[in-house]
Amino acid sequence: MKNLVIILAAVVSLSSCKSKNAADTANLPKDISLKPENNVAQNKEREMLSAMIQDIESSIGTQTCSDASQWAFAAIGSKPCGGPSSYIAYPKAMEDEILAKIDDFTRAQAAFNTKYQLMSDCRMVMPPSGIQCVDGKAVLINASSEMGEVQ
Repeated sequence: MKNLVIILAAVVSLSSCKSKNAADTANLPKDISLKPENNVAQNKEREMLSAMIQDIESSIGTQTCSDASQWAFAAIGSKPCGGPSSYIAYPKAMEDEILAKIDDFTRAQAAFNTKYQLMSDCRMVMPPSGIQCVDGKAVLINASSEMGEVQ
């Protein structure tokens, strides 16, 4: 009887060492070298957005501001929680071309924010109160009457 208890204890001990989850490797962390480079795709898309905004700014930069009444402003970009990321001044003479580019950029940024589940401060960006021409450049006037160039 004593030997039977010892054998039973040994069998229980040995069987408890066998892991039930040994065959379930799907839940185990993957080797970092096998992980896809998510940042590479995200950085490429971020560079594309930067190129789009640079194209808009360079198109606007070809015009000199001498009369603020010939300029308008538009919301540009998309914050992750909604609303524009900023405002930009553009010459009314280029309105159709610039607004199409601004719309494309805003849609692309909204898709980027959704795809990568980005977050922001959700602070509402207030529209400017007007435009002034300073040294040949259009400068947006904030509601607090501070001037600042908008990106």
